[in-house]
Amino acid sequence: MHGPPIRPHIVFTLLAVLTGCATGETPHRGAASSQGAPGVEYAGDEACASCHEEHYLSYHRTGMGRSMSRFDAASAPEMLPGPPVYHEASDFYYEAFVHADTLFQREYRLDASGQTTYERVHPVDWVIGSGNHTRSYLANVNGHLTEMPLTWYVERGRWDMSPSYDQENLRFSRPVVAECMACHNGFSDHSRFTFDHYRDVSDGITCERCHGPGGAHIDLRLAGLGPEAGNPDSSIVHPARLSRGDQLSVCRQCHLSGTTVFKAGETPSTYRPGISLEANRSIFVTAGQIDDPERFGIASHALRLEKSACFQESDMTCTTCHDPHVSVAELGSTHFNAVCAGCHASGESEGQVGVCGRESAHTEAEAMTGDCIACHLRSSGASDIPHVTFTDHWIRRELPPAVAPEDIERVFIRPDPFRLVRATAPPGEADQGLALLEEAAAYFAFYDQIHALPLYLDSVIVKVEAGFLAGADHAEARLALGRALLEQGRVDEAVATLTEAVSVYPEDVPVWYWLGVALLRADRPGEAVNSLRRTVEMQPVFTEGHLKLAEAFYAAARFTEAESAWLAGLAEDPVHHPASWNDLGFLYLQTGRLEEAGRLFDRALALDPDLVRALVNAASVHIQKQDWEGAIQLLDRAIDVQPDFAPALGNLSVAYGELGRTDEAIRTLRTLLRYHPGDLRAQALLDQFLAPETGGDAAGSTPLPEGL
Repeated sequence: MHGPPIRPHIVFTLLAVLTGCATGETPHRGAASSQGAPGVEYAGDEACASCHEEHYLSYHRTGMGRSMSRFDAASAPEMLPGPPVYHEASDFYYEAFVHADTLFQREYRLDASGQTTYERVHPVDWVIGSGNHTRSYLANVNGHLTEMPLTWYVERGRWDMSPSYDQENLRFSRPVVAECMACHNGFSDHSRFTFDHYRDVSDGITCERCHGPGGAHIDLRLAGLGPEAGNPDSSIVHPARLSRGDQLSVCRQCHLSGTTVFKAGETPSTYRPGISLEANRSIFVTAGQIDDPERFGIASHALRLEKSACFQESDMTCTTCHDPHVSVAELGSTHFNAVCAGCHASGESEGQVGVCGRESAHTEAEAMTGDCIACHLRSSGASDIPHVTFTDHWIRRELPPAVAPEDIERVFIRPDPFRLVRATAPPGEADQGLALLEEAAAYFAFYDQIHALPLYLDSVIVKVEAGFLAGADHAEARLALGRALLEQGRVDEAVATLTEAVSVYPEDVPVWYWLGVALLRADRPGEAVNSLRRTVEMQPVFTEGHLKLAEAFYAAARFTEAESAWLAGLAEDPVHHPASWNDLGFLYLQTGRLEEAGRLFDRALALDPDLVRALVNAASVHIQKQDWEGAIQLLDRAIDVQPDFAPALGNLSVAYGELGRTDEAIRTLRTLLRYHPGDLRAQALLDQFLAPETGGDAAGSTPLPEGL
């Protein structure tokens, strides 16, 4: 296609809403012991072992104690090498294998003859999951942790795509955000306001997750000091001594999952045992997670237990049935049946609610010999994790039939919005404005991450405005409002909203970032540069900030600075942003650095062989070298991925013309015009091919590359 190159339109899609999750922050000051006092530090499990060896050894055999680990080839339970797993939607094969005691995952593609046309291999750095149900795997690139595409499903003894990868194959790029890490691991040093960067990673859920920071407790013990006889030890949290609500909060920090909105100044790491979870966060779930008699999630224990009459009519907590220091497998069904018998014993004296009344029992003694768990807790497939049979903690007299994991629909495909329900205690009457803002932030996060239905956006806007009118404020709500307006195309309003937000929350990196995005969409790149520069100054390891800053510099025609920003972002994370290698390559192509551009396009395609713009730009390098056959191969690949992509079709027609394959050139241009009937450049080129005076020869019509 003739004429000057079209300015690239670069879109960076972020994988999750930024919530400002961080670790290494000031401990929460409301904890009911000196462990929450300023300066108290985490000591790690090894420090507990010398005095609590029995609990230490037993706990590290539990699922929590084995929640995250390094891969050990000698004890690995997986089938290795694993058989290929084919993901039909993306046409990729995956397999796991061990080399030199390191576990790797390989992604590859085969042609019709079975020959490998593409492959990508990454080592596993961490195993996440105890192995009771699943083992998934994390890659570490300069501290950026991402989930890998294959998971080992223990119950079925098989490899398959990681949870939700059947809906969207994120390949090696799903970020391990702070909220996920906090529930799958001990306290890891997460870099504030990044999706997935960690300065240090713990090795399994630690004792201090439930007992709070142990530094003060250990210092006192080493000094030979302890509580006076008969007095509780205030230097460490003993959950059994907490109120019922605070005991449950300790467990619910991980066993109550949903869409989370953190309180001002709070993050996953600032919760401390001994305080109410509601002081740290508000959690919202879809109504069905609570009320659906059959569907339940793998981390729904708290929600489902609270539906039970046993819970509602007693003072039971999670530790009534579970000893957190002992593996469920080691306790066995006898332990749990005995717990049931403790309340449902013969007779109905105080604190007891009567014996089991199943018809097959002829005496009270017989009644208490049954398997209470099998009769009253449903074991079925979970709604969010494939190939897993899990225990629904809703205790009932009669249970719905179990459903095999393979028979559960897990895809969010529906035209109607979900109703979110607050699963934690609501704010007080005086804080109803804050309740509205939290609800708005939750709905936007749900829209952004799970169910992208535009109907949610109007609700977000209405709730935020009502919350503001009530005198409340919240950084996440301001961000949700700005992003909702941006999603609706109300760019100027989004800019105004986010500009006000940065004046109120000047240290909030996500607000500065999204203001930069909005300014770019408003075609105000100079102002976007200032906002995005502030973003990376506050958090240098926020890769997306560098890459968006590069886009702003490019849009402002500040190409040298754009190059520097792209190089900074790609040095920080060279693996998970193939489109940015293409963007930088396009800049080089525009400035005549042909060989460097070609290498960067190749690098982008090594990470994502279906990146259409990189395929077209790589073809442009071949076109400029008059390697027409090489260009055609790349353009054919681009059209296979996106049949209506005009630059690919237009350039392909030129390459055919240069090779004298006029009929194919004409046919390609007619295909382009069917998709894009108003494309004047395509029509002009078609006229050239059809013109009698040229004999159908459009040689010399080499197009310039078509941007990104």
